[in-house]
Amino acid sequence: MSAAEEALLGALIDQPAQTLRTINGIVSAADFTDTRHGAIFDGLVNAIVRGEPVDVVAVDSRFHAWGVAGINPADVWRWVDPQRMFPHHASQYAQVVRADAVRRRLREVVTHTSERMQSGEPALEIASKAIDELTGLVDGAASGSLQARPLRDVLAGEDTYDWIIPGLLERQDRLVVTGAEGAGKTMWMRQLALLSAAGIHPVTFAPINPVEVLVVDAENTERQWRRATRWIAANAARDGRRDPADVVHLAAGHRIDITKGPHLSEIHRLIDNHKPDVLFIGPLYKLVSKAINSDDDAAPLIVALDSLRERNVALVMEAHAGHAIGASGYRDLRPRGSSALLGWPEFGLGLRPSAETDGVVDVVKWRGDRDTREWPKQMHRGSSWPWEVWQ
Repeated sequence: MSAAEEALLGALIDQPAQTLRTINGIVSAADFTDTRHGAIFDGLVNAIVRGEPVDVVAVDSRFHAWGVAGINPADVWRWVDPQRMFPHHASQYAQVVRADAVRRRLREVVTHTSERMQSGEPALEIASKAIDELTGLVDGAASGSLQARPLRDVLAGEDTYDWIIPGLLERQDRLVVTGAEGAGKTMWMRQLALLSAAGIHPVTFAPINPVEVLVVDAENTERQWRRATRWIAANAARDGRRDPADVVHLAAGHRIDITKGPHLSEIHRLIDNHKPDVLFIGPLYKLVSKAINSDDDAAPLIVALDSLRERNVALVMEAHAGHAIGASGYRDLRPRGSSALLGWPEFGLGLRPSAETDGVVDVVKWRGDRDTREWPKQMHRGSSWPWEVWQ
């Protein structure tokens, strides 16, 4: 078994639910060089989905039930050795395992095709079989992580909200905020981050449980953050339960492309290290190396962002609004670029300067909310905070 296969199994044992979310859809049992290790992978996935324990002792005791023989228990301890396996690299391990499997099967397709050609089979039949094999190679085998539950079990579940910011953000929510340049969306994002981290509701300013916050700002530098947020952090430390300067973690000023494995893995590592409740990331157009003009451009970005969301965090993102003027005479507040970005988040809000009152913005929904939330309808530039609800 390769080192990547060992490390992947070790990550599933060490951090089951988190690893399964990270590698979902990348690799399957059929990708392992040894069918026994593939059976262990399947057994681990099924156990994790069912909520069963998968520690080293539990895994060793299930080998017989999984039809696995000849595996030394010492091997399992080696898989979880912290000197050899790093759970936050699970997606990279899975990609290596999958790539190795594709290479092996590609060699098999070439061999089979060559043998058929030598046997005198009709050329079209040979080509058709090769296409079928290549299609199966690209599609891969089932991972086993997709499970169907009886509706009765689903209905018996709890309806309680897993609030991060009461009334605004639930765990795994996706919020995209847009606005014209200078409309104040960046400062509102910072207000959401710093106040919630301090234990202050960023809209009502009531006390809340402090939120763990990670910010990945691909546009603004640390110097810009320092100049813009020093006063907000000071006021939040004064009125809140803790100083956000001590608990908000910021990665700023780095141009990244999260559709590339190394960059995405770095953000996964930051999530593992800091364990945020909310990840503020963006702006969207700075997270890829080219414009997001088509659905094909947007698809890898959405997949990458969803892989972050699956780490059980809420995502809050900034995007630039389009330049078009709608029939109402107002600038379109939908995100600039592919229409795929419109239906993806749970909540899409735009800040538009009020036509009636200076210093006031209308909070416009450019997509229908998927759930009930208490977003403000209007805000004005405040004295204690950048934005306050306008009554």
